[in-house]
Amino acid sequence: MESSRRELIKTTTLALGGLVVGFYVPEKGSSPAWAQGAVPKAPPAPNAFIRIASDESITIFINKLEMGQGVNTSMAQLIAEELECDWQKIQSVSAPVDPVYNHTMMGIQMTGGSTSLASSWEQHRLLGANMREMLRQAAAEVWKVPLDSCQAQKGTIVHTQKGQLTYGQLAEAASRMPLPTRESITLKAAAAYQVIGQSKARVDAADKVNGKAIFGLDVKLPGMLHAIVLHPPFAGAHIKSVDDKKAKATAGVIDVVRMKDRVAVLAKNTFAAIKGRDALAVTWDKKGTDASSSSFLAAFQKAAKGDAPIAETRGLGEKPLLKAKRTIEAEYVLPFLAHAAMEPLNVTINFDGKTCEMWSGHQMPGIDTMRAAQILGIDPSAVTAHTTYVGGSFGRRASKDCDYVAVAAELAKLVKKPLKVTWTREDDMRGGYYRPMALHRVRVGLKDKNLLAWDHRVVCQSIMKGTPFEAMMIKGGIEEAAVEGIAHTPYAFENFRCTQNLVDTPMTTLWWRSVGNTHTAYVMETMIDELAHAFEQDPFVLRRQLLAASPRHLAVLDLLEERSGWKTRDKSGPHAFGVALHQSFGSVVGHVVMVSIVDKMPRVHKVWSAVHCGQVVNPEQAKTQVEGSIVFGLSAALYQEIAVEKGRVQTGNFDTYPVMRIDEMPVVDVAFVASTDAPSGLGEPAVPPIAPAVANAYFALSKKRLRTLPFSKSIQV
Repeated sequence: MESSRRELIKTTTLALGGLVVGFYVPEKGSSPAWAQGAVPKAPPAPNAFIRIASDESITIFINKLEMGQGVNTSMAQLIAEELECDWQKIQSVSAPVDPVYNHTMMGIQMTGGSTSLASSWEQHRLLGANMREMLRQAAAEVWKVPLDSCQAQKGTIVHTQKGQLTYGQLAEAASRMPLPTRESITLKAAAAYQVIGQSKARVDAADKVNGKAIFGLDVKLPGMLHAIVLHPPFAGAHIKSVDDKKAKATAGVIDVVRMKDRVAVLAKNTFAAIKGRDALAVTWDKKGTDASSSSFLAAFQKAAKGDAPIAETRGLGEKPLLKAKRTIEAEYVLPFLAHAAMEPLNVTINFDGKTCEMWSGHQMPGIDTMRAAQILGIDPSAVTAHTTYVGGSFGRRASKDCDYVAVAAELAKLVKKPLKVTWTREDDMRGGYYRPMALHRVRVGLKDKNLLAWDHRVVCQSIMKGTPFEAMMIKGGIEEAAVEGIAHTPYAFENFRCTQNLVDTPMTTLWWRSVGNTHTAYVMETMIDELAHAFEQDPFVLRRQLLAASPRHLAVLDLLEERSGWKTRDKSGPHAFGVALHQSFGSVVGHVVMVSIVDKMPRVHKVWSAVHCGQVVNPEQAKTQVEGSIVFGLSAALYQEIAVEKGRVQTGNFDTYPVMRIDEMPVVDVAFVASTDAPSGLGEPAVPPIAPAVANAYFALSKKRLRTLPFSKSIQV
């Protein structure tokens, strides 16, 4: 297997052409670190990530999936800062599958958890610094001068008497230099940054604008057939009979293939395959057709009345509720949600019976490779996974059982021809793997203007059950991802209890952008607002009191209050203002929104956002992550729900699962707390607080609390 990986990287290198600084491949270990129970402790040699060619081009191999968040640029900035290269010479490509590219926190090659920059912050700067030092060593040997007389400047090594040598000229010699020791490298202080902290243009922008960028749906192979698969219409459904006569008679259809409880239609193009699938006559069994959103809710409500494992207790827990002069009780219901990325799932695959190549937006390419190999009955070394650009994921392409890759591999095993397996929007929307439905029950006890106790019950379906993370993430019946943002909340509650019930449903679940924080933040932040109103207290003031020991939260509140003009806001017009903030993935994000009511629904006119995410590597990209999170979070809060009736998902496309349109988009003002701390997450943390901020503003206008999402559903009740 080791030789196969070497050959893969060698092939990749030759395809790129030019004089290349040689690659490093680890000598030990053929399986991902998570399978070995260890995370690599030493950083890899820089030449696994950096390619310098004789034409002076510098190619950075990015070990995270570029799915619109800008990692191909921001991670290259980390390397470029220490490499002292010419930024204009840089290009970024997706790294091949190899343990050298494993995530420094997760131990596998993956993208997720808003950890791309956090996990690469020191590693990638060291990669750049090590390569710079190897180039300096090479120049010193060429010139026969002391190392300290050679300086790196914008893609060259200069000497006051010898002149200069370019990185391209030194690349071959540098590849033979020893790797510097960690002790010999001093990384730059923040004050010296020239690339980090700058809004460098995205390295992939031009190709995405002119159409050169290759997304999964763009991949074409000679002789490729297009496949559309008929998936089970409800969980656990089994095929009783198939009549494919009309499908085979459809123009452009080549064949119809039965795959256990799926049927694939192969055609000359995707449209013909869709028409052929529509012509299939399939009879399904009736198992599972009694499942519905209402039956799930009933099961959750029943569970909420029973005993539950305790996630966290403080002080006397819920006991002081008995002494409360006033008790606020609330039940919240949050629905299943789809990821709804703009590019539906797709895999292009070619299996010849011995080896396999596949092209897709692999969020966990190593795991996808092993899953395909398992299905095809070949060694993982015989599978080559090419990671393309992808039009969004939000967690969907990090499938815990590689479902969409598995379907493609199963079909490729039967057909043994080049295939593009595409999921339609409806396939994607109804194909499972949702943000779990959740029920929250909260009781808070008040005495005068004091909070006596907070008791919080969460009922939801697990997302970790059945995954490699189950043993680590579910302990004593508590799934950390389901109570994150409640258990161990930074709010200084003297008496507090959080309990949880995990309830199974026939639905398949998956992490969704910001995971459990999507529902926990909504409940926490609307309840905090309810407390502020009960105490007749400004919501900023109450939060400051409860967060007095949390400097990052206070910094965000200060910046947010200043930017939004909270103290001088106009309270007389048809608008109201709401605030919410939440910490997730190491970052704190707060939003203030200005809202009116139009046709009974909240209309968001402006959002002020304050963010503490440590060092901002690329301010413009960071800003777009916050803006995108606002659109994502508002779309879900206002409109979105995966509704189930008679075992079938009713939602199919954007007509029943709306995304905010451009005329609904609020003006957004984003500000970052100045910091030189290591970067923390940013792809997800701005999602959780946007919905509660809007709900709090809506209450200020209507005096109605929105406890069921989406808002369109609450307001109809």
